[in-house]
Amino acid sequence: MDKRKWGLISTVLLGMVAVLAPQSVQAKTSNSYTLTAQLPPTQTNQQVTYFDLTAAENSIQPLAVAVHNTSQQQLTVKLAANDAYTANNGLIAYDRATVKSLSAPQSLRFSQLVQGKRAQSVTLAAGETKQVTFKVKMPDAPFSGLILGGIRSVAALGDDGNNVQNKVAYNLSVVLRHSATPVLPQVKLARILPGSRLAKSGLLVRLRNSKPNIVSQMTFKGTVTQLGKAKVLSTYKQQELQMAPYSELNYFMPTKLLQPGNYVLHLQLTGRDGYAQTLTKRFHVDKGQQISMNDQKKAVAKTNWWLYIGIGAVVVLAVAGATYWAYRKGRIGGPRHRK
Repeated sequence: MDKRKWGLISTVLLGMVAVLAPQSVQAKTSNSYTLTAQLPPTQTNQQVTYFDLTAAENSIQPLAVAVHNTSQQQLTVKLAANDAYTANNGLIAYDRATVKSLSAPQSLRFSQLVQGKRAQSVTLAAGETKQVTFKVKMPDAPFSGLILGGIRSVAALGDDGNNVQNKVAYNLSVVLRHSATPVLPQVKLARILPGSRLAKSGLLVRLRNSKPNIVSQMTFKGTVTQLGKAKVLSTYKQQELQMAPYSELNYFMPTKLLQPGNYVLHLQLTGRDGYAQTLTKRFHVDKGQQISMNDQKKAVAKTNWWLYIGIGAVVVLAVAGATYWAYRKGRIGGPRHRK
């Protein structure tokens, strides 16, 4: 086979690689919108861009936001005033219309203080700015700590040319206080369950913040020992976590695969403003839990990648052979076709 034939087959093989390689699609976000809080006179901290209000009982507080369309098309932005909660990734979120609160009285829930509709929408022409205002009524009696909610905005920006509809969401936190007297968070270690996530064994740790304050910049450091023994079997550390007031965090702590038996989780939590707690709790791993996690790891390990490689090789060789056969017959390029 001469160099021209090898060159033709090489071109086909390279083309197959280009077609079979994974492709990435990125949404364009240059055309978007902005959401800016219009801070009222009751703003406590003028250095932040979210609402941090200290106000008297029964007072009406406006939460005005400026929505600016920076895109070149008409845009509809949906806004909602929601309670805060702690997502399972350890961050405070505001994207749920209904949130389960552990022990906060209804009168101290942000959603119950909103006067009028909690959801609004605004349509903006290209380059236009409009103001949207929510109103909250402070509780009728003094309260300790803080009430936390947020204004969540979402806009669909349309097709970016790649059949991808972009959605852009922003959050504006709303902190309501009656006084500056601080309340330290208090976290309880409610439950520990052996489990797995993405084929990794670990512990499903449920934490509960039972106080009206935020756990900010929290460091989670956990170690596992066998009951009655000091040897550390597994350790895990994660920084920059958060917990909303009166909320729970269902956090996954990766560990080595634990054999059936009794264990102890030793948990150290630290955070901003001097917050620190040490928690311990016993838990049990039974044979069924250990086997189910082990099976998941084996299932991943048994993936037969050679089968996929073999199929791919057969396809490539078949295409290459067909191309060479067509070349020999003079159907594509080649001297016979040019005659």
